[in-house]
Amino acid sequence: MNSSNKRPHNINITKKDAWQIVLQAKHQHSNRKEQKSYTIKSVIRRHELTCVFSTVKNKLIKKNFYCDEHVENLINIYLRLIFVNNNPYFIGHLAQSLDGFIATQTGESKYISSKENLEHVHMLRCISDVIIVGSNTVRKDNPKLTVRLVKGDDPMRLILDKNNELHNKFNVFSNKDGLGFKVISSKIKNNDDNIFSLPLYKGYFKMDDLACLLKKLNKNIIFVEGGGSLLSKFFDSGFLNQLQICICPIILGSGKNSFLLKIHDNIPKLNFRQVKYLRMGTDILCDIIF
Repeated sequence: MNSSNKRPHNINITKKDAWQIVLQAKHQHSNRKEQKSYTIKSVIRRHELTCVFSTVKNKLIKKNFYCDEHVENLINIYLRLIFVNNNPYFIGHLAQSLDGFIATQTGESKYISSKENLEHVHMLRCISDVIIVGSNTVRKDNPKLTVRLVKGDDPMRLILDKNNELHNKFNVFSNKDGLGFKVISSKIKNNDDNIFSLPLYKGYFKMDDLACLLKKLNKNIIFVEGGGSLLSKFFDSGFLNQLQICICPIILGSGKNSFLLKIHDNIPKLNFRQVKYLRMGTDILCDIIF
């Protein structure tokens, strides 16, 4: 029996242990060198654990530890993101009710999804190089967009604020880490080091220009966290590589729609390359790869 497949201590890893493996993979892959498979070594509870992730099959192909199917599926999702070859790679996420709303009529959305999904969002933040949100999300929710529910580093936060209306007292900018940035219209003069300027096209930024900016900044994994209208722009422009929709077992009756998309009358064109479903506490996560 190959030693890499042995279970030397019969260790059964938890989701928290799995996250340590993912963090180690992120650290090892800091040079972005492309390979067909990656070996990840980590020490957990004084046990030396080894696993091999295939970028061809997008899953673990060897491991010397036990884990349940749910934990292994999560590891595969996170490692696929870390080792992805696209540059940049855009992943979106939103949580919605059964009837397709991401917030109530008054804009309340904080408690739609489960604790497990919130932890998952923080894991995605830690893996990502940049989080992108629109100015409306910042104005209404005043999020921190930092990593708090899991262990890991905060990524860069990029706010699309074409009219430069957001002040620096919002949480995304007031954090002392200095990772809060804005993108504004190139027609507006500014001398702020934390502001990037891009031209507007029909009242908004072109996704091509935004992708070029991120590439210049050497940012690879881009997490589009919201809101729904911004995710719709990325989807309609064809820039989203992956979309995760967390479906929560509540009915709001009315509120803010998940998407504001172009009307599609050709259903076959909407087929996706891969769709997987994962349980997130009481929620169901639909993981779509385009």
